[in-house]
Amino acid sequence: MSKHELEAFDWAVQDFDLAKLQSRYPGASPRQIIRGEVRDVLDTYPGMITELQKKAAAEAPLRAELSEITAKDVDFAIEKNFFGLQPIIKATVTNASRYPVSQLKWQAALYLDGANKPVAQAVLNNDYRQNGGLKTGDQFTARFPVGYLRGDEAWTTLEIRNAAKRRVTLEPLLDTILDFGDRQYLAEDPVLQIERKKAAIEAAKRYSDI
Repeated sequence: MSKHELEAFDWAVQDFDLAKLQSRYPGASPRQIIRGEVRDVLDTYPGMITELQKKAAAEAPLRAELSEITAKDVDFAIEKNFFGLQPIIKATVTNASRYPVSQLKWQAALYLDGANKPVAQAVLNNDYRQNGGLKTGDQFTARFPVGYLRGDEAWTTLEIRNAAKRRVTLEPLLDTILDFGDRQYLAEDPVLQIERKKAAIEAAKRYSDI
């Protein structure tokens, strides 16, 4: 097989384990598998994208509302404990949305000396069940250890410790926000699914000559 065909085969089987692949394409050659996946993607994904676009439009108001859950006055420090260095993020969390929250997760990113690219990232859990929930209008001071007892070493490198300026941002992961019944308000963002399916269509077109 050529390099182009090998790349196509890797693309075609990326979402299959061996049993699933054999069930879908029993006795098929690599080229037959590639052609089958190309045909499936080109035939079905455009319609899926249309439905996902409708879903994204319908969810847009709720996503905008949940985006009113914010973390401000974010502070970053590196403390020492029994296990060593412990990165700590503190922030004021405010629920300016109309929806009560039992728990959610934040995407944390650390920037150094005015750079636009983060040097470290982490997903942080934020649980309000012991506090009676994060109700509309509530404001809490939250403290997030990054890496729990054994601090995440990606957040305590010498570069980070010696930086003149350190800035941390916290963005709520909207798909992780749970109501007081611990149910998700939202499933996976349709926009992300649309982007993946569009990328798959482009790949299918690229391998349609096989």
